[in-house]
Amino acid sequence: MKKIYVVEDDQGIREVLEVFLGLENFEVQSFASVSEFKKRDTASHPDLYLFDVRLPDGSGTDLCQHVKSIRGSKSIPVIMMSAHASVQDISLRCSPDDIIPKPFDIVVLLERIRAVLKT
Repeated sequence: MKKIYVVEDDQGIREVLEVFLGLENFEVQSFASVSEFKKRDTASHPDLYLFDVRLPDGSGTDLCQHVKSIRGSKSIPVIMMSAHASVQDISLRCSPDDIIPKPFDIVVLLERIRAVLKT
């Protein structure tokens, strides 16, 4: 079972992602903020990071840069979600494997996740 770490401050979106991706046989661990994410068990790594760009206490693009700079997680794909930032802005600030605009179709998001994970 592939594991996905989701960092999304909107509780409704976070819950939908947890339930839907869980039903699609993904193990999902979600975090509402950067500080919550930083408290995670760093001994284990996910197969994919799914980060919102705007978070209440930081930036998903900063998280993307951070995980891409760590030796143990450098090769783990990152998908960014944003309702406000442009693809160009996100790409300049970090190197995500994919970017999905909000609002998104959950089925399209699932297809993009599977494409990045090559499942």
